[in-house]
Amino acid sequence: MSKEPQYFGKALSRVDGHAKVTGEAKYAAEFNSQDLLFGYIINSTITRGKIKRINSEKATALKGVIKVFTHENRNSTAWLNIKYADMDAPPGVPFKPLHNEEIKFNGQPVALVVAESFELARYAATLVDISYEVDSHETNLQSNISIARKPKKGLASIFKPAPPKPKGNAEKAFKNSAITASGKFVHGVEHHNPLEMFASTVVYEKDGKLTIYDKTQGAVNSQLYVANVFGKAFKKVRVISPFV
Repeated sequence: MSKEPQYFGKALSRVDGHAKVTGEAKYAAEFNSQDLLFGYIINSTITRGKIKRINSEKATALKGVIKVFTHENRNSTAWLNIKYADMDAPPGVPFKPLHNEEIKFNGQPVALVVAESFELARYAATLVDISYEVDSHETNLQSNISIARKPKKGLASIFKPAPPKPKGNAEKAFKNSAITASGKFVHGVEHHNPLEMFASTVVYEKDGKLTIYDKTQGAVNSQLYVANVFGKAFKKVRVISPFV
């Protein structure tokens, strides 16, 4: 191992860092168009269970609130699971937003309030009353190792592949190291940089075309997802993501 630090301890400038921290970067939520409506997502407050009831009467009674979308009144979307999975989707059954009453994770989107302003949509969301049937859950992966699925073989392994095979000899490297440290280390799964919050601006163009300003690293992924889920031609969906 080199004694001279190459990355740690040195200040490295992001190519788009200055624009992001100074406000020069134009994010997905900052693009404008005539007669825009604003959506605010309501998230589940439980981790696992079912939605028993959604009462949005107080929200929809407000002037300027257009609609509260839920699994009970949403427009028809693709039914097949494969339509909700892009080329980078992990193995397993993909999540279908507002598909049914089932809650699979904490913070799951359960409703979308649409209004004439963002502030109104956000306030109206606080007036939507949702009751749940709560089921037990276990979020500690270590507690579920004993029931983890076994790798598939043959064609089934394409959709549920086995973990990658180990490379090298960790035990030998550890044994031959001049200095070793043994312990339990826990860290976050992500390191946050000055990134924009999740948001999308969708503009309806002529001939049913959609222009979507999105916060995404995979513009083509989003393009494919929207086209498949809503049954649109791929060429009629355009996704723009200047900053991530």
